[in-house]
Amino acid sequence: MRYAAALNVPSCLNNSQFMDSKMRDLCWGTLQGTMSQVLCLLQMFDDNWSHQCESLRSILQGVTSEESLWQGPAYAAEPFVQGLPEPGTIRWQVAHLEHCARHYTEILRKRPIAREPATPPPGIAELPELINRLECARRLLREEIQRLSEVDLDAPCARGMGVAEFVRLVIRHEAWHAGQLAVIRRLYRQRNRS
Repeated sequence: MRYAAALNVPSCLNNSQFMDSKMRDLCWGTLQGTMSQVLCLLQMFDDNWSHQCESLRSILQGVTSEESLWQGPAYAAEPFVQGLPEPGTIRWQVAHLEHCARHYTEILRKRPIAREPATPPPGIAELPELINRLECARRLLREEIQRLSEVDLDAPCARGMGVAEFVRLVIRHEAWHAGQLAVIRRLYRQRNRS
């Protein structure tokens, strides 16, 4: 990997401990100019949902209705928002992600924007329905990302960001909430053990 060192490629791209081989190959290909940045962003977006271990789908598997409604003590004082489940619950996290996916889709469709579009909240539903809505919203968002060209990535988008930076924000935001979901599930399992 002398070529990688010459390009100042981060060592994590050469270290399977931090990145699976498919992702490493995609990003390495992007650095070599053989894989488009759009395809690399799409792979990261897809992995947020479907990676076998660290994904929204894997963390949502096996959640019971009771667990999806559990609210940790840290969220008890949070204000209720009309059209969203109780704050801090698994249902809230999923509904929030669905809401954001629809919002981000509109931003990408209407870019560049000075004012963000009004996106109505998703409403309250059982967890399977919320997950279904999230999957549908993510499919539409993925289609918008897939429509991007390499030239589009440098264009202005929203919040003072270019399109590529905005899509990376979308991906990080989902990963952030996947982590929150994992913590909620762990706290739920530990709630009666003292």
